Formats: sequence, C-alpha cells, structure tokens
Amino acid sequence: MRSQQLTLIFGVALICLASGLTTVTPRTTTRRSISTLPPIIGRPWPCSPPAVCSRTSPRVCGRTPRGDCQRFNNICELIQANREAKPADIRHTRDIDCRTVRAVGAANRRPCWAPCPARPVVCRRTQPRQEICVRSRNNRDCKILANTCQLRNQNCHSQPRNNWLRTAKRRCGDMQVGDKQRPCINLPTTTRRPRITTPRPRPPTLSA
Repeated sequence: MRSQQLTLIFGVALICLASGLTTVTPRTTTRRSISTLPPIIGRPWPCSPPAVCSRTSPRVCGRTPRGDCQRFNNICELIQANREAKPADIRHTRDIDCRTVRAVGAANRRPCWAPCPARPVVCRRTQPRQEICVRSRNNRDCKILANTCQLRNQNCHSQPRNNWLRTAKRRCGDMQVGDKQRPCINLPTTTRRPRITTPRPRPPTLSA
C-alpha cells in the first residue's frame, strides 16, 4: 500500500518537474505581406510640335484678360507675344472677337466685339476720369461719352450702327458729356528726324 502511494507521489513530482522545465510557446500565425504595386501613372501628353508659319499664314486674334483684342500676322507672333508677356496672358480667340480691330499691332488694340443686346442698357454713373472721346468712322465728328457702356449703346442702337470709335481725348477739346457732336480737332503730327553723328577728329600722334 505504501509502495503504491510512493509511486503515485513520485509520478506526480515527475509530471510537475517536466511541466516546469518545458514552456509552451503559443503558436503565432504570420500573415504574408501582400505587396501593393504603385499606382499606374498615365503617360504624359506628347509635346505639341512648334508652330510653322510663312508669309501666307492667316492673321489671328488674341484676347487679353482685360477684354481687349489685338490682331497678329500669324499664330507664331501670338505665341511669341505670350512667352514675352507683351501683353501679359494673351490667348488665342475666335476671329469674330477682333471685328472692331482694323489693323495688326498693339497700337490698334480695341475692346473685343460683343453681340448687341436687344434693348439699350441702363448705364451706371461713373467718375469723370472714365469719360472717353469718340470719333465717327469718317474721322470728322467727335463727342464725349461718360463710359464704354454709353459707347456700346451708341454703336448698337443708333443709326448708322458701329459708327463711333475711341480716339485721343485731346481731339474733343473742351466738350463735355451731353454736348452735340462737333468737328474733331486735328492733332499735329510729329516726325522724328534721324540723329546724324559726326565722328570726332582724332588727336595727332607724336612721331618718335
């Protein structure tokens, strides 16, 4: 009886000793990292070829952010003016916007053409510094208008239509807003004479 008890105690001691020496490590599961591919970036648009112009290239119209239009001899001149910012941020626009522009160059720049409204527009009161002098197409009569809104009403709803163009304010003289049209004042034309430079005589050199 005692031998069975000793055997049982000895067996329990061996089990406890074995459980103390061995540590059960929990089973860990590792997930495989799924490699994500970088997003596919679309191919950039191919660079547009440079414009090729010739003497027979058609004239084009350019529009500034302020609403003024200017004619160019060809698209190459417009691209060059945009790169040099002369004027700044000028863009190609439809040819009808240059309907009031008669010639090529910055000196002939005019407000872009806009279709006439069905009825005259009620113009707001503006400051005297916004008054403009306009001339008739035959370059004979002039008058003073309060602003560009009145100029548009005159060209859209008076006969003949599109008869008034902006000109130098000195051509209106002492006229005021509301006065009837008068003959324009002819401004003197100044011509620049070429400067003639004469070479200075050289000082005589002393011979040894």
